[in-house]
Amino acid sequence: MRKNKRILLIIVLNLLMSLFVVYLNPRFDILTLIGFLLINIILFLIIRKFEKKKEIELEDKINNIFNLLHSLDLNSDNYEIIDDEFGKLRDEIIKIIVENKRIAENAEKNKEILREYTEDIAHQIKTPLTGSLLLLDLLEDEEDESVKEYISRLRDNLLRLYNLSDILLKLAAIDSGTIQMTRDRVSARDLIDDSIRNLKDYFINDPIEIPLYGDDFDLICDKKWTYEALFNVMKNGLEATEGRQIEIQLKETNLYKSIFVEDFSKGLNHEMLEKVFKRFYKLDPNSKGYGIGLPMAKSVMERQNGELLYHKGKKSNAFELRFYN
Repeated sequence: MRKNKRILLIIVLNLLMSLFVVYLNPRFDILTLIGFLLINIILFLIIRKFEKKKEIELEDKINNIFNLLHSLDLNSDNYEIIDDEFGKLRDEIIKIIVENKRIAENAEKNKEILREYTEDIAHQIKTPLTGSLLLLDLLEDEEDESVKEYISRLRDNLLRLYNLSDILLKLAAIDSGTIQMTRDRVSARDLIDDSIRNLKDYFINDPIEIPLYGDDFDLICDKKWTYEALFNVMKNGLEATEGRQIEIQLKETNLYKSIFVEDFSKGLNHEMLEKVFKRFYKLDPNSKGYGIGLPMAKSVMERQNGELLYHKGKKSNAFELRFYN
């Protein structure tokens, strides 16, 4: 509407000034033409000046909105209301930002509550389990064979619960986002050797040999959590392969450094690959695991700006722990 009024005003001014030129020189010669040209030049300069002024005013109002957003106290509902063409837009932006801030704060509080609950549950489980395991040590001195068998079964179940509570604590720490990943300089080969040594204890009844190929390199990562990720990926590979056979390969490029854990199982199709990264999903329901090793490894890698990738081959498959330089 304002634009139409402005155009109409320009037309009227042009007409009046043109009539004034005709009045001064009614012969329509070169002087009249020059007069018309001067009128339009003057009108153009006036219009341009007003447009420039409007542009400056518009830019100032936009900058005022930016300044308001940067200086806005999101904990307060009081802010200056300015009645102009940007008033409604300014109000809506502020309302959206304040609302999103409150949603984010509530989500953070809920996440913290969930983490505390998980830690409390895990600790509550661990306390009686520790006592029960100590009592089992005393009962194992009994001579009765049937009692020893029951004790063995009970010990296995208690150890499963004990390990589960430990895993729940680790998951709570990762999911809450409260842990800070450290940046340690770690030898990839040392990290793998530690995992192999503990895997041999884990699969104590199965003689396992894990060959390692490739030149060693240093990783900048959180040593503790990267070990957890690598151990779980290697354990999954051993459990998936008949004969407990996996191989480790190290690869370094200009962009990234990778640890490949290669197994010789049937591998995963696309549907299975989506499921294995879901918490508590197990390919083999009868396996001793809990279905959270790969999801945790994926979370650990992503928290360090890395990736956990899967490669399916004809005779073997590999999970790749990729660390970007």
